[in-house]
Amino acid sequence: MPFGSGDRAQVQRIIDQLGNLATDLAAVKQQVADQQHTIDQIRRDTTAAITNGLAEIRAVARDALARTNDIVTGPVASIGGELVTIRSAITQLDNQIRTQTANTPTPADTADPPEPETTPAPEPETPPEPAPTVEPQSAPEPPQPSDEPDTETLRAAAGISTATLHAHRDTWEFIVKHAGTDQHFHLPAEVQDAAGTILAKVSGPSLVAALTSLHRVSHTADDAGTRAIAAHLHERLVETVQEIVTRPHRGDGAEAVRIVIDDRAAPTDTDT
Repeated sequence: MPFGSGDRAQVQRIIDQLGNLATDLAAVKQQVADQQHTIDQIRRDTTAAITNGLAEIRAVARDALARTNDIVTGPVASIGGELVTIRSAITQLDNQIRTQTANTPTPADTADPPEPETTPAPEPETPPEPAPTVEPQSAPEPPQPSDEPDTETLRAAAGISTATLHAHRDTWEFIVKHAGTDQHFHLPAEVQDAAGTILAKVSGPSLVAALTSLHRVSHTADDAGTRAIAAHLHERLVETVQEIVTRPHRGDGAEAVRIVIDDRAAPTDTDT
């Protein structure tokens, strides 16, 4: 259906409004572009100002450091020179004092020698009676071990690769205390703690050190309790090593050496 005059007028109004909108949009775009240009200019000006300010601050700091260095360096150098002068004067004064002391005669050198005194002839005296001879008393010798450790037992202990010691921690500390100073004793890398008892893997040389040390302490310790503990532990170690002497075995195929220090009473019939 063809447009009437009213429709054409409405379409014209719409076209005019679109034109106005396009004009307004172009104006908005121009404003945005102007504002962006202004922002960029502000950013450039701010960056330049900050850069110039930092440069001025650096220059001021360098100038201040230079002045400080000039202020401090001069007095320090002057003080160093004065110290050298004082040290030189002290050295010269010390040399003069030593020279004067060496050249000054002592009172013993200037004093007149004493006149010899006349000694009267001694009168004959009655010879004194000889004092009774007192025989010197020798100091008591320290107690010595009654016998030396058995060489065969020590050699058998030295051949043990590893022995597991099962004992109370106090017992282990007693062994370490008295055998730890021996040159052949070595603390194991690991000691397992199990409900108050320990499992320590000791080597053959450490067993040799324990045997010799405990044997010595069992005979020479001042305390009776220490001698008793050392003797008991020495006896237990000897018993274990003697089993190896009577039934020797090398390599695999045999149980590892185990030393158990845990004496208990035998069970009664009612307990069983």
